[in-house]
Amino acid sequence: MKKVVFSIFLFYLIATTLFFIYLNITPDYLTCYKSDKCVSIKTPVFVDVSSVNNNVLKTIKNNLLFKTSTFYLNNKSNSLICELRIGTIPLKVLKISIIEQKDLIVMGRFVGIKLMTNGILVIGYSYVYSENSKPKIPAREAGVQIGDQIISANGQKLIDCDQLFKIINSSQGKTVTLLVKRGEYYKEVKIKPILSSEGVYKIGLWVRDGTSGIGTLTFVDKKRGTFGALGHGISDIDTNILLDLKEGQVYKAEVIDIKKNEYQEIGEVIGNIDESAVVGNILINSQFGVYGKLIDKDFLRYGVNYEVARAQDVRVGDGYIITDVSNSIQKFKVKIEKILPLYRNSTKAMVVKVTDKRLMKITGGIVQGMSGSPIIQDNKLVGAVTHVFMKEPDKGYAVFIENMINMTNRIR
Repeated sequence: MKKVVFSIFLFYLIATTLFFIYLNITPDYLTCYKSDKCVSIKTPVFVDVSSVNNNVLKTIKNNLLFKTSTFYLNNKSNSLICELRIGTIPLKVLKISIIEQKDLIVMGRFVGIKLMTNGILVIGYSYVYSENSKPKIPAREAGVQIGDQIISANGQKLIDCDQLFKIINSSQGKTVTLLVKRGEYYKEVKIKPILSSEGVYKIGLWVRDGTSGIGTLTFVDKKRGTFGALGHGISDIDTNILLDLKEGQVYKAEVIDIKKNEYQEIGEVIGNIDESAVVGNILINSQFGVYGKLIDKDFLRYGVNYEVARAQDVRVGDGYIITDVSNSIQKFKVKIEKILPLYRNSTKAMVVKVTDKRLMKITGGIVQGMSGSPIIQDNKLVGAVTHVFMKEPDKGYAVFIENMINMTNRIR
């Protein structure tokens, strides 16, 4: 009897686990083109799919374990909302966007990226050594935390780190009031600076007001004049916190050297940023990269027009990336090894492996600076490289291009 009960329990446990995996794998949204006549949704036989939209024709085809619900699209609709249910129990809402087929100018060009933060980011503590007392960290004692953003000091809105240093040093040891942003909340912190052994008043913080480097411009939407780059957000190197954008620019850049991947040491693109040649203004820094408005229309001559693939069109198989690691834009063979449904809405939706011997010879795989390199499959833009594997630098993660396009839709 115990074996029977255990077997039943094990069956339900496995069934429940598989069901929850299925729910997570099932996307929250799909994209269809207006030229598509229908969209099909495959579910287990006990899951029903119904449309919230009125007057949408639906057919169902049953198999042994699964059934396929097909909805015939109305050309006048821009979206279709479907509900997944077991009987009357709601499971999930699936939104299907119906859009016009889209083309983008695919770039793959290295650019210089410079970003200034909204406020001053706290990246670490530092003891203040004084001749008259033990080493202290006044800011930490007052409640300032690593990752905080210092917005103002003594009522003055901060522009850069130098301004903060001047206010603290000119305090002559009197209390300085900082307005600090922590997450979504603001807090006033009062700190008494200490005269250091160097003769300068300090509060014991390491801070940063921006960052710059080399990255890859992925695409430009010529009609809207918007661009997308990197495929992942710009975070602080010390705290790994996504930087709160104040302003930023993309510049022309020239590759000076390539530091190849070595054992457990990721290489990088070493470039010269021409700050006199602004390509565009950065308006968004998000988990899916940086986005903004193109200024230099002549920059489009480096790109090629490609049709955009939907996430559901991407498959395991051969493709290529576009990059200018040798100061000329070239195609290099890659293979999409895995598609990770659980990470569909992340920067790690695909695993990509470099298979081109030419690129391996130049870089040893994926190096820093190649983030944002466009991935082409079946002559369509499917995504962009985002991360490299430390132990297998010929492999890396990639983001679906849909996620990047959705970010440009926020730009008005």
